[in-house]
Amino acid sequence: MHKSLVIIAFVAGCGASDQRNSAAPAATGQARSSAVTAPAVSAPRSGLVGLYEGGPRSRPNQLCVTQRGDTPQFGLIVWGENMRSCSGAGTAERSGDRLVLTMTGDSACRIEARVTGGAAILPDKVPEGCAYYCGAGAHLEKVTLRQTGATAADAARAKDLAGDPLCG
Repeated sequence: MHKSLVIIAFVAGCGASDQRNSAAPAATGQARSSAVTAPAVSAPRSGLVGLYEGGPRSRPNQLCVTQRGDTPQFGLIVWGENMRSCSGAGTAERSGDRLVLTMTGDSACRIEARVTGGAAILPDKVPEGCAYYCGAGAHLEKVTLRQTGATAADAARAKDLAGDPLCG
């Protein structure tokens, strides 16, 4: 699944100019960082397992976390402009309000996010290697994902670029 996500993300970004740091219209920035209008979780959860969503309901950004043995696994998709996206999967680790997402793939990408008020908040800047997982016009910075479910069944609702389970 990991390679297919990366290949699809790469193909989605082919032939387009990189607009990552350009002054994008306000609506585009809001779509990436605003929360889905699903019920918000009022208090942070102690565990990571579940589904986190943000952005528009029609094409939500999603982070799903499942438990495999002793290691939490995640899948992530963040939508950008013109149906471009960032996607990947790997291991998750939480310590207090710090959440570390480490992509499993051909490029080193370790995202240090925050968990607060039932939301996972990606940082203002991610390592350069994380660009490998994104098509042109999409990025992983400043994305807020609210926890909308706290079970493995909720995590299973997340879909990848092809509509298959993101955490399957």
